[in-house]
Amino acid sequence: MSLSNRNVRVMAVALLASVLPLAAFAQARPPLSAADVADIVTLEKIEDRRNYDTAALQRIATAPHPELRRRAVLAIARLYDWRGRDLLKSMRAETDTAVLATVVWATGQLVDTSAVEWIDSLLRDENTPTGVATEAAGAFGKIRTSDTRLRLALYLNDAVPGPKSAAAVAEALLSIGRHRDRGDITSIARWAASPDDELRWRAAWALFRPRDPIAIPELLQLSKDPSPEVRFWAVRGLTGPRADSSGVGAAVAQQAIMEALGSDDRRVQVEAVRALGSHADGVSLVQLILLLEAEDPWIATMAAEAIGSRGDNARAAMAQLGQATGADHPAWVRAAALTALADVWLSAAQQPAIAMAKDTSLTVRTAAVGVLARLKVGGRVGLAVLRNDADRAVRTAAHAAWIALADTIENPVVRRAARKAAFASRDVAVRAGAARSMAEWAEPSDIPMLLDAFAVALKDSAVIAQDAVIEALAEIESRGGSAAAALFAKYPTAPSDIVYNAAGRAFGPKTLAAWGRGRPVRSRRTDADYQRIVEALIVPAYNGAPAPTLRWTTTRGDLDTELNTLDTPLASDYLMQLTAKGAMQRIRFDRVVPNFVAQQREVLIDEPLQRDEISRGRLVRGNLSWGSNIGNAPRFPGQRGPGAAYDTGPAVYTFGVTPQPHNEGDFAALGRIIKGMDVVEKLELGDYLKSVRLLKPGEK
Repeated sequence: MSLSNRNVRVMAVALLASVLPLAAFAQARPPLSAADVADIVTLEKIEDRRNYDTAALQRIATAPHPELRRRAVLAIARLYDWRGRDLLKSMRAETDTAVLATVVWATGQLVDTSAVEWIDSLLRDENTPTGVATEAAGAFGKIRTSDTRLRLALYLNDAVPGPKSAAAVAEALLSIGRHRDRGDITSIARWAASPDDELRWRAAWALFRPRDPIAIPELLQLSKDPSPEVRFWAVRGLTGPRADSSGVGAAVAQQAIMEALGSDDRRVQVEAVRALGSHADGVSLVQLILLLEAEDPWIATMAAEAIGSRGDNARAAMAQLGQATGADHPAWVRAAALTALADVWLSAAQQPAIAMAKDTSLTVRTAAVGVLARLKVGGRVGLAVLRNDADRAVRTAAHAAWIALADTIENPVVRRAARKAAFASRDVAVRAGAARSMAEWAEPSDIPMLLDAFAVALKDSAVIAQDAVIEALAEIESRGGSAAAALFAKYPTAPSDIVYNAAGRAFGPKTLAAWGRGRPVRSRRTDADYQRIVEALIVPAYNGAPAPTLRWTTTRGDLDTELNTLDTPLASDYLMQLTAKGAMQRIRFDRVVPNFVAQQREVLIDEPLQRDEISRGRLVRGNLSWGSNIGNAPRFPGQRGPGAAYDTGPAVYTFGVTPQPHNEGDFAALGRIIKGMDVVEKLELGDYLKSVRLLKPGEK
C-alpha cells in the first residue's frame, strides 16, 4: 500500500471516530436509564420549540451521563442563543473527548470570539485528542476574523505531517478557505504538495475559494494533479480576470483549462467549462459553442450558461444557441440555451420563448417564462399562455409579468387598478404575482391595499403570497415608508412562525421590537411524539442498531440513503413520516447544478417550519441534507434575523455530488447515500422522484 492510500485510510478512520458519533462505536458506551431517556425527551422538546430553558440546559449539561452532556451541548448550539456561550465556557474542563469536541464545535457555531485563545490552545497542543483538535480547526472557520485566519495559517505552517495531524490539518485547510479575508498562502501551498490526496484537494479548495490572484500559480500546478478530486477544484479557480491579475496571464490558464477539457473525469471537464466561460477571447467562445452539442448534459448546460455570461460579446454564438433550444435537444439544455440566448441578445429569444411556452417540459416552460417576462410587451403572447400553466411557480411568474405590463402605461391609476383586480383572485399565484410585480415602485399609499392582500394570503395553504406581500412592504420601508409600523399595528403578534421569520428577514430589528424573540415556536408535535422519537430513533442508534435506510426511486434509477437518527432525530422522523403517508411521490428536481447538488422541490405546500439539526456531521460527497434558513436578514448585512435559530421552511431534500465546505455549520446533514451515487450524477433538471420507501432490516 502506498503512503498516500495509507494516509487517506488513517485520516478517514480518524474523521469517522472523532467527527461523527457513529453507532459502530457504541459498544463502549454506558447504557441509558429511564431517567436519561426522559432528559433526552426534554432536550428534543426544547430544540423543536426553540425554547432556551436555562434551568433544564444547565442541569442536563452537568449530568453524569456523557451522552446527556453531549446532547445538551448540541441543543445549545442549535438554539443559537448568546446565553449559551457562558454555559459552554463552563464546560471547557470536560474530560469526555466526544463531549469536549462537541463543546468546541458548539463554541464555533455560536461565533464566540472571546474563545479564540482557548480554541487556539487546543489546536496547537500536540496532546489534544484528534476529534477535539479537528473541531478546534473547524471552529475558526465559523468565527472567521482576521485573527482566526492568521492562527490557522500559523498552525498549517507548523503542523507536522502524519496520521496524527491529518484530520485537524484537513479541517484547518477548509476553515482557512472559508475566510473572506485574503492573506499569505504559503501555509496552504505547503499542503498542496502532500502525498495525501485528501489533503491536496482541501488545499486546492482553500486556494481557489478566496478568489485571490496570488493563488493562480499554485492552482495551475494542481490542475495537473493525478487525483481528479484535486484537479477539479484547481481548475475551477483558473478564471480569466484572476489569471490576468496574477501576472501569469489568461493565456497560460486557458491552456491548462483546454487540457482539463480532455480529462476522462466529467467533474474536471465541468469545472473546465465553467472556468472557460470567464475567459473573454474568441478561441474560448468557439470552444464553448462546440460544447453546446456535447452528449453529456452537464457539459452542454454549463457551456450555454458560460456563453450567456458574456452577454452581447457572445453574439457570434446566437445561431448555435437558437439551434440548442430545438426539440431535438434535452429539456435541460434547451432551457439553458434559451436563457443564454436572452442574455446575449434578448430580442433573438422572443420567438423561441413564445414557442416554448407551450412545451410539455416544465423545465423548458420555466425558462420560457423568465425570458418572456424580460421581453415585457414582446412576451405578451407567451405570457398569455403561461398565465394558465398547471405549475404554480410558473403561473406566479407569468402573472407577475402580465400584471406588470400595465406599468407601461404611465397613469398610476391604471397600474393600481390592475393590482387591485389581481388581489381579488382566488388563485394564490395571481395574488403573489401582483405583489411581486409592484415591489419596485410601491409607495406608502399602497400599504392599505397590501395589508388587505396579506390578510387574504394568511388563509392560503401556500405561503408564496404572504412572502411576496412582505417583500413589497419591505421595499416601501427601504424607501422611507412606514410599512413595518403599519404591519405591526395591524398584527400586534406574529400570525405564524413562518410569518415571523419572513418579517425578520425583511424588517430586522423592528420585528424584534414589535413581536419579541418569536420563541418558543409552535410545534405540531406532542409530548407523546417526542417520547416516540427518542425511544424509536435515538436510543436504538445510541445502542448501535443499524441506521434506517430509505430507497429513493427516481426517473434515473434507485438510490439508498442511511439516516443519522442519533443527531438528526426530528428531521429523520419527519422524513420517515412523509414516506409512510405516501407524500414522497412525484417530486421534481428543480435545482440541479453540475458537479454540485441535485435538489428537489418542496414536498408539501403547507409544511410547518422545520428544525435544522446542525451537527458535527460534515457535508461530504453523497450527503443527504436540506437547505437552512438561519433567520438571515439580507437587508441588514452582518446581522442575523431577530429570531435567529436554525430554521428552514419546506423540506427541500438535497443530494450532494461534491463536498460543500462553504455550507458547513449551516446545513443539516441528515444522512448519506450508501448506494446509487451514480444515479445522482445522472439526474437532470426536471427529473422526478417517483417514490421513497423504508427498507426492511436486511433488505438489499
